[in-house]
Amino acid sequence: MQHLVVEKKQVTVTMRCRDQQVIKGDLFLSLMAKNHIGQETVLDFMNEPEEFFVLKVATAPSINIINKARIMEVSVALEVEAADLNREAMGIKEEPMTAVFNDNFKLSGKAYIDLPPEKSRTIDFLNQSERFFLLVTDHTAHIVNRRHISYVIPGR
Repeated sequence: MQHLVVEKKQVTVTMRCRDQQVIKGDLFLSLMAKNHIGQETVLDFMNEPEEFFVLKVATAPSINIINKARIMEVSVALEVEAADLNREAMGIKEEPMTAVFNDNFKLSGKAYIDLPPEKSRTIDFLNQSERFFLLVTDHTAHIVNRRHISYVIPGR
């Protein structure tokens, strides 16, 4: 019997959960993304339709199966998440904002809006159907769950 193995890349992340728990561990990402050229990103992974995912953690048991609905925000090093992305050359609009979560945690950064010009307002971006979006701070990419945001303060 042949065993097929799909090669994966381990990426270290920190997850903030709605019950105030912070989980550090490794996600397993595909070497090829489904919807764009290049490797799968944490944002791609979190926006996949599956409700549960595997996270490798340092403590026993080392493998946890986690419900995405529980995750408020995932932090990953910016160079890991967006190493190959030249947003300016792609015409993606940069929008500063502060996201205020249901637990009053505030996260300020820049969102990148890749929508048609007639639908590129912050409100249009926030009302997209994808569950998670990217919010970038100095050296960190934050994958933010729209469903846990209480309100957003636009930066302009």
